[in-house]
Amino acid sequence: MDLQQVQALVKKCAMGLFDLACSVSGHPQWDLSLPVGVIDARKHPPKLLVTPVGTINSIVKASSTLGHPLIQRVYERASVVGFNHALTESISGPDSDRFAEIWQEYKEERFQSGQALWSIEDATSFVLESKAAHARRDVALVAILAGEPQDIVTLSVPIAFLTQA
Repeated sequence: MDLQQVQALVKKCAMGLFDLACSVSGHPQWDLSLPVGVIDARKHPPKLLVTPVGTINSIVKASSTLGHPLIQRVYERASVVGFNHALTESISGPDSDRFAEIWQEYKEERFQSGQALWSIEDATSFVLESKAAHARRDVALVAILAGEPQDIVTLSVPIAFLTQA
């Protein structure tokens, strides 16, 4: 996600982000009730959802399979050779049987959840990032971008920027 995309999303969600920034600035200490934002940009216009950081997985479901090394390898290779080619490599690679099991579990998770998915490790990392963002006086955000599967990006924006007139 480049700077222009971030700026465009922030601009489109400016009113809600102003309210979120005011709410975050009212929290003198970080805790799991700190509000964070999720910008769902899979449809137009993007929609801002606010949730306590401790319940982030109610909006972006944590997947037990996405963090598996075999699944991670597919997505890493996909950025180089394309998703279909990376998937073909994994299906025909030395770990093909194990990959097929994990891939099936992942597909079932995606189908059953009906929500955006990220790994348990990504969810944990975001909670920790929100603590660091709060210390910097930033608002922690997750952006869900269109794609198959969706692209999930974490970022933070200074409270002062979001509340300027």
